[in-house]
Amino acid sequence: MKTAKGNNTCIIFLEGEINAQNAPALQAEVEELLAANPGMEIAFDAKELNYISSAGLRLLLSVQKMMGKNKLTIRNVSGDVYDIFAMTKFTDLMQVEKALREIDVTGATVVGKGRSSTVYRIGVENIVKLYAAGVPLEKIKQEMALAKKAFVAGVPTAISYDLVTVDGAYGVVFEMLDNADTVGRTITAHPEQFAEIMEKFTEVYKTIHSMDIEGMKGFTSLKDTWNKWAEGMEANGSFTQEETGLLKKLIAAVPNRSTMVHCDFHAGNVMYQQGEIVVIDMADIGYGHPIFDLAAGAFHARYSGSATRQQVHGMNQENMLRFWDKLLSLYFETEDAQKLAEIKALCDYFGLLRGALFPMKHVQIASELKAFHVEETRKYLFPNMDKALAAASRLSEWFK
Repeated sequence: MKTAKGNNTCIIFLEGEINAQNAPALQAEVEELLAANPGMEIAFDAKELNYISSAGLRLLLSVQKMMGKNKLTIRNVSGDVYDIFAMTKFTDLMQVEKALREIDVTGATVVGKGRSSTVYRIGVENIVKLYAAGVPLEKIKQEMALAKKAFVAGVPTAISYDLVTVDGAYGVVFEMLDNADTVGRTITAHPEQFAEIMEKFTEVYKTIHSMDIEGMKGFTSLKDTWNKWAEGMEANGSFTQEETGLLKKLIAAVPNRSTMVHCDFHAGNVMYQQGEIVVIDMADIGYGHPIFDLAAGAFHARYSGSATRQQVHGMNQENMLRFWDKLLSLYFETEDAQKLAEIKALCDYFGLLRGALFPMKHVQIASELKAFHVEETRKYLFPNMDKALAAASRLSEWFK
């Protein structure tokens, strides 16, 4: 019996066939393993399993009973073996996960790139969002679930229908994206469409902010999320307790709202398809005040000189700043320069707040980038916290 141990979990690899002849011996080995490691979690990897009989199913059921309340996990199950589990209703009793389809993106066109993922076109109507190493599978599954909930709520999002692997990394395949490209890349390639695209982008942006979703299961409070990120920055030694208190004070100043917030709605991860906006990134969606979204816009504009940021958004710095200015003008329905300057200043403070928490949102970033954002917070946000709080007091005035 092959096994692999780590983090108080033992993975047992099932191979070939499990039938009446070999099931008793395998069960004895599993019982011996559990007796020698009390409290250890057990999971099975069925990648090399070709067949399982009723005797094998009884073995798994006995392990499930020994584990108590937690569902037994059986991973990498082939289609044929999965059918056996489904037919016998074991899929209701245990966490049975099908083996992921392996795909190849060699030569595929990159249509979007972010800190945590790269989007490839793999067909006329399909793209795959390939996640960076280190992004947990559970986070990806959570994003897929949130995307479906957002679609039901009325957000124009693409349907994710397949979880795949690419050279060991996880990816999600989306359909209903006929020759779509990101908003940023479309603006760069077709500057004459800027005004039209911005109007449609802002319309979807404001529509999301008008959806009341607090009562829908699966969505979390953005205030809670940002507070947890602040606590995480203190826990990892980035900020002192006093500094964390200042961050949480600014978060607390945001009025409570139960409307949808995307939390990363920008030109690099929103698609443009045949004159329509299609959203594909739902990793941090929740409910709260729209300032949590506009903070991202201010953050991106502030660091628009970064080559990496320009690559992510598919635009040069000039277009990124033009994009931000037009978004604010359309969102607040004003061309008044003084009013827009005041709104932009308010958003900038929350953009700095987002920067302070950025290393918790993207835990896989380099230590140098993490240190950069901590330094930026100490240089530009903490010394101006009174101004930031004064600006926050006007949130109810600007957002009706």
